[in-house]
Amino acid sequence: MTQTQNKTVFRVTAQIVAHISSLQNTAPGRAMLAELRNSIGKPVSQSIGIWPIVFAFMPEEFLSARGKLTWEEQAILTSLQLYALHQQGKSESVALQEETDKWENMGHSLRTLRTGDEKAVDRRFNALITAANYEELVHHLRQMIKLLKAKTDTKVNYAKLADDLYGFLRNYPETMRIRWAKAYYRTTMKKGEEDEQ
Repeated sequence: MTQTQNKTVFRVTAQIVAHISSLQNTAPGRAMLAELRNSIGKPVSQSIGIWPIVFAFMPEEFLSARGKLTWEEQAILTSLQLYALHQQGKSESVALQEETDKWENMGHSLRTLRTGDEKAVDRRFNALITAANYEELVHHLRQMIKLLKAKTDTKVNYAKLADDLYGFLRNYPETMRIRWAKAYYRTTMKKGEEDEQ
């Protein structure tokens, strides 16, 4: 797997999210989001409704020939399911799509929860980034997305999330952990203060 392919996970996810976002306030768009939410925790083979959403955009080299999801398919699908969970009941898109935000990771978004009881949120965040395996990571991500949805209007870069999940699946969890932790714990500096550092 090359860096180019890693960027492709980002691009494919961005295309699917943009497509769903463009339809989100229509009956077909709401149906797509519902299908994605209903597929959470179920085998893909039992989630027929998501096939046209996910596989229509998937490059052939990402598709599994053996019936088991590839890392690319898994990362993209997980990100889309989390997006659908976050989008539920909201009329404005919860996905960051601007080119200027393409490097913002999950840590940036979750940092907005650090108001009030920081210790409780920090404990949840630390459980998330120290997850021992993919299933545990996704479980904690679902909980954090539910918190974001309930407490803030923060958007998430779901294409970047898919990219990071892909890296985790490829056995590069430390890269994701450090990037998310830096973004989450970093104190935002005012313009001009950065130049003085």
